[in-house]
Amino acid sequence: MQRHCLVPVIVLIRGFGNAVAQHGSAPNGYYSLGYSRDTFAGIVSATDDATQSITLEYSKGKKSESFTGRLDKPCGVPTKDGKPMKASDIPTGTDLTVYYNHKTTKTGDQKQSENLIIGFTFNSFQGKLIPESSRKLYYCTAGQTQFQAH
Repeated sequence: MQRHCLVPVIVLIRGFGNAVAQHGSAPNGYYSLGYSRDTFAGIVSATDDATQSITLEYSKGKKSESFTGRLDKPCGVPTKDGKPMKASDIPTGTDLTVYYNHKTTKTGDQKQSENLIIGFTFNSFQGKLIPESSRKLYYCTAGQTQFQAH
């Protein structure tokens, strides 16, 4: 009889975990010093080369959330022309997980906050899910030689 009570609880926990899956924490690995291990997964809805920003959208059922972050530095993604990657090189509709630090700065009496993207992974390619173990992290930050494991 206890087994019957456990099944709804497990289903509820799994469903809740999926509902908040857009925010997460980076797995163990090599990251820049000071990285907060924050992640956000979603679909690219907009990019802006002037600000080097990327906007991701996440929705599941009635819940939706938007995330905008700026590339900290040019990303280590190979490009056809050999030039540094621009935000617009990531097509709208791409399923990404971004690794970011939230930064608040004060200019005079005003506080400004932004999300600095220090890396990202492609979650799928051409509509096919990439297994987590095969995803490559592309860094968008300086000082890769100063990375250490968490």
